[in-house]
Amino acid sequence: MLTHTTQEAVERIEQHLQQGQRHFTLTDAAAMTGLALDETREAMGTLLAKYLCRLQVSEHGDLIYHFGEVLRRRGEKTFAEWATATANWLWTIFTVIYKAWIAVTLVVYFLVFLVLLIVVIIIASARQSSDRRSSDDRRATMPPVDLSALLRLFAHIFQWRTQTASIDYREDQHGYRYPHYQPPPAALNTNKKSFMASVYDFVFGPPRVTRDPLANQQEVAAYLRQHKGLLVATELSALAGWTLPQAEAFFTDCLLRYRGDSKITDNAVLYGEFDEIVRSVGTVDPGAIVYYWDEYEADYELTGNSATHNLIIGLMNAFNLLMAWLVVRHGLVWLREFGRMDPALAALTAYAPALHIVLGWVPLVFSLLFFLIPLVRFIRLQTLRQRQHQENIRKRFFQLIFTTAGQPHTQRAIVETINADTQAETLAPAVVEEMMKTLCLDLAGDMQVTDAAEVQYAFPRITREYQEIQHLRAQRQVDGRLGDIIADSH
Repeated sequence: MLTHTTQEAVERIEQHLQQGQRHFTLTDAAAMTGLALDETREAMGTLLAKYLCRLQVSEHGDLIYHFGEVLRRRGEKTFAEWATATANWLWTIFTVIYKAWIAVTLVVYFLVFLVLLIVVIIIASARQSSDRRSSDDRRATMPPVDLSALLRLFAHIFQWRTQTASIDYREDQHGYRYPHYQPPPAALNTNKKSFMASVYDFVFGPPRVTRDPLANQQEVAAYLRQHKGLLVATELSALAGWTLPQAEAFFTDCLLRYRGDSKITDNAVLYGEFDEIVRSVGTVDPGAIVYYWDEYEADYELTGNSATHNLIIGLMNAFNLLMAWLVVRHGLVWLREFGRMDPALAALTAYAPALHIVLGWVPLVFSLLFFLIPLVRFIRLQTLRQRQHQENIRKRFFQLIFTTAGQPHTQRAIVETINADTQAETLAPAVVEEMMKTLCLDLAGDMQVTDAAEVQYAFPRITREYQEIQHLRAQRQVDGRLGDIIADSH
């Protein structure tokens, strides 16, 4: 007889969770709280929806709830995740501001300094002829400076487009083929990258192709529809590249998200049965199933520009930097001479202190950041590229392990199979050994020495779960049709 409400039962179990008891069976929970088994079972369903939890099965078929070393609510971010999100938000704000600064400063100051340089050259030429001509003659013969062409160039520079959504494929330096956004074409030559896009990428780098935040969930839904609504945790590892603890946690999430039932076979294999997700009108595309090893990680590019664009952009900013440094160092003493030569601009001499800041310190700081940001990115990219490289290597081993259902392989056979792909890099035996040792920890693998004195790796849990789920699917009959429509709100 039930004597407690679900909320009361949840609160009683929660007290033990908060005290550190986070690894127990259903009967353990009933024993430590005094609740009836039915009350405990209903309360555990609520707690699974509230907290992160892994479902485990003992060798005798007992279901174990593992809430982890730290009790965490679903959707709750850790301090590290909050710090990362905050840093990303601040970086995004800085990127937007600095890109706007780039659009104005790099181009405007380049044109302004170019005009000033022309003026200085004109003044120097005029001074050389001062002994032969009077000041009146010099003003009368001074050639006019036509800025109309520069103004037209200035207006054209702001006609740029953002990065396109089209994707092509490229190969990184190790031979791994990865998705890459196509850059926006130039206005005059569609076969070349837009110059303004090159300017932005020079500083911040081209955007990498990223997956949809719900891509894993979409793949699981499509996978369930194609595999009779049955799923085991190791299949989630194959889809997303997760370790088994990560796959177990996501398995629980899938049970809640798609209203699945957790069941245990006679051979102590935990699987999920999802009856609702397989039902469909039949006209909705469930999406493609992309296994973890089907697509390599996108490369971290420094600029993604041609050498010519990088050279031009670098020279433009170096010119701005040099001119700004000269203004900061020597001021605008030549402005008085410029004013005497053209009375219409003589009024600028009154604003020399302000121009010292606008034409000196502001472009100096901008130009230094323009070179400093790519330098810092270059240093950081070395670590990111190393991680990307290791992730791509890991994908190759996942493909071997899961396509053979975790069956035993000697190290020599693994080296031969992995290196059979002639497009990707050849992996040394030491690299293979190190990666297999890591995957044995991630995927509950075994490492043994055969009678022939060869190291052999096997993944018995993957083998057991794959064999069991295939047997269950072969016996399961699923009809996802909805039948005839008997009511319509129209």
